[in-house]
Amino acid sequence: MVTRSLFLIIVWLLLVAFFSALTPGYLTVNNLLGMTRHLTEVGIMSIGMTLLLIAGTIDLSVASQLALASIVLGWTYRWGCPIELSIVLALMTGMTMGSLNGLFVAFLRFPAVVVTLATMALFRGLAMGLTGGAKVSGFPDGLIQFGQGQIFFIPYPLFLFGAIALLAGFALHRTVWGRYLFAIGAGETAARFSGVPVNGIRFSLFVLSGLCSGLASVVYVARFNTAKADAAMAAEMDVITAALLGGTPLTGGTGTLLGTIVGLLLLSSLRRGLDLMVVGTEQQAVIIGAILIVAVAAGQVSVSFRRLLPLKRGKEPEGVL
Repeated sequence: MVTRSLFLIIVWLLLVAFFSALTPGYLTVNNLLGMTRHLTEVGIMSIGMTLLLIAGTIDLSVASQLALASIVLGWTYRWGCPIELSIVLALMTGMTMGSLNGLFVAFLRFPAVVVTLATMALFRGLAMGLTGGAKVSGFPDGLIQFGQGQIFFIPYPLFLFGAIALLAGFALHRTVWGRYLFAIGAGETAARFSGVPVNGIRFSLFVLSGLCSGLASVVYVARFNTAKADAAMAAEMDVITAALLGGTPLTGGTGTLLGTIVGLLLLSSLRRGLDLMVVGTEQQAVIIGAILIVAVAAGQVSVSFRRLLPLKRGKEPEGVL
């Protein structure tokens, strides 16, 4: 996984050099700040997505969860709630949506793709239906300052993203809970026989994913000073692509948050460069889609190759208890 991350860093540096040569404004401070601000919301959701993929499951509704949580934040504030309470309600909304996904996937044993595809439409539809497409703006200066301010050229939300990534990395690699994720992804049946509480772990992952979407909604509202039902439209593709580019396969059992962060940098740099080159959103979607296909194919080849390699004596495969 470290080798893959180093390879992606080299690709990222080459990509930056390419866009810098074609667009003189690419390496300016304003452009880099814009890049990192866009990276934050997608990055926070990518952390939850990486944990889900490692455990062999997926959540396609993360962007719709962000939209509905932002609506809850905006409209409760408009109705007179203190902004702090509105933020808490947005986070609780994200966790509630994650709990609904987790209930169907973990305990009722429905396929995650089917459930989250349905809730992707459900949550987005609720956001549109509750507001009629109306937007909410005019949030307190403190919240706007958090979303748009910076210290030493580092946007405030990037500190939040870093803190979440560190906590998630510690939980993934330094706790029993984290080892359970690898075990479930490597083989659910074997994990159950080993005494791993598969249903509970999987449920907790969807709740955490919902919390990440709720946190991303707060950053989104703070950055744009707007809560709207079409927020982060189609952002789930960027979230999944970043994790897959970082080396976390759809089949689960392996993956790192470091790889996801590098994949996120690569994806964000690519989008920013295409924007500066005035490449349309349709063409960008085609390019990102092609990258997603390549990432999935590379992940499948990597998994198949690892399975063909004989295990070294005395060494267990990653994720086995």
